[in-house]
Amino acid sequence: MNSDNAGEATSDTAVGTANAPGVRAAIARAKLEWEGTVDALPDLICLLDASGHLLRVNRVCERWNLGSIAEVLGRDLHRLLHNRCAAERCQLQESLRSAWLSLREEGTAEFEVRDALLERALHVTLRRMTPGTAGVASEPLAVAVVADVTALHLAREALNTINLELESRVRARTDALADANRDLQNEIARREAAEQALRRSRNELAALSRQLISAQEMERKRIARELHDSVGQQLGAIKYGLERCAELLQQGRPQDSLPILQRAVASLQEGMDEIRSIAMNLRPAVLDDLGAASAVSWFCREFAQSYPSLTLRETVAAVDADIPERLATAVFRSLQELLNNVAKHAQAQNVAVSLARTGDQLVLEVTDDGVGVEASASSASMRSGRGVRNLSERAEMTGGQMRLTAGATGVGTQARIEWQLAAGEGRKSDAA
Repeated sequence: MNSDNAGEATSDTAVGTANAPGVRAAIARAKLEWEGTVDALPDLICLLDASGHLLRVNRVCERWNLGSIAEVLGRDLHRLLHNRCAAERCQLQESLRSAWLSLREEGTAEFEVRDALLERALHVTLRRMTPGTAGVASEPLAVAVVADVTALHLAREALNTINLELESRVRARTDALADANRDLQNEIARREAAEQALRRSRNELAALSRQLISAQEMERKRIARELHDSVGQQLGAIKYGLERCAELLQQGRPQDSLPILQRAVASLQEGMDEIRSIAMNLRPAVLDDLGAASAVSWFCREFAQSYPSLTLRETVAAVDADIPERLATAVFRSLQELLNNVAKHAQAQNVAVSLARTGDQLVLEVTDDGVGVEASASSASMRSGRGVRNLSERAEMTGGQMRLTAGATGVGTQARIEWQLAAGEGRKSDAA
């Protein structure tokens, strides 16, 4: 080394020595400013050496009750956070070990963990300060930032809870709407069925009205024909006889008019009987004079006399007072129709009629041993169904119900009409 160089070196040393106190003061000030800034941060800041031990740490460790700065220096991150951890497999320790390996390979690492011991959710970030491995063990290798993200985790959990509750409400509302839609569809189907039933009822009512008008016209024609053919002819004969008697009396032959008057009286009696018979067919007087039960018994006797080939067994357990006036005509006409159907279509040898009242129920039964409903349906009137339909409609209009089944022995037909009566209905005459 020459003299010039020596002089320059001496001069530089003197300057460095002179400036050393200022540099140290600046370094000390910068250190204090750094410590003040880092201590003010809410996150835990640590400087780690090559072995992963703490060289420096901010005062957050004291705020988190991890210990004083003097106590925690030299610890690793796991002992800093879990100083008294006794778990065989600590999740935080495993996560720190994996992060330290990633730090050495990639220069950075981070993870989040929900720590039960600290009762905090932590976000840990490791970042290497110098490339490679530090030459001196005491030199800082990495900085670790541990952030408390508990509030964020709680907010996420609350958000997840709200989402789950919202999904549950949406599902419940969707199910309620589906139920309401299903109920609405069922109601629409029910109303459509009711409308169809109403249309059918209207059609049946119109058909019944037409049948009623037709039956009335046919009955009028029958009555007119009977009056014309029988009563009209007899009245004509009586008129002719009376005129003949008047001529004989004018001729002074009263003795010759006597046989003619006798024949006229006999014809008049026959006409009266014929008119009584027609009136009886329209509405038997016994129905008004005595009652429905007596009228049923009377018609059974008349039917047995009109159809001697049929053996009729009558069991009328009800009395006239048992049958309310509103049902008298319905009971009598139903019996007429049922026995006429037996005589015309059943091809039966025996028929049984039963009329009884049990409690608040009035029951009329007609049972025969004929060919049955299906076989008798071959006739035109039975195929049209007017008789059975009229019987059923008559029963329904008076509050009853008709059932048509096979006989008890498996042959023939049993027709059963039941009327439900109000409590005490039809028994007023008993109390009188």
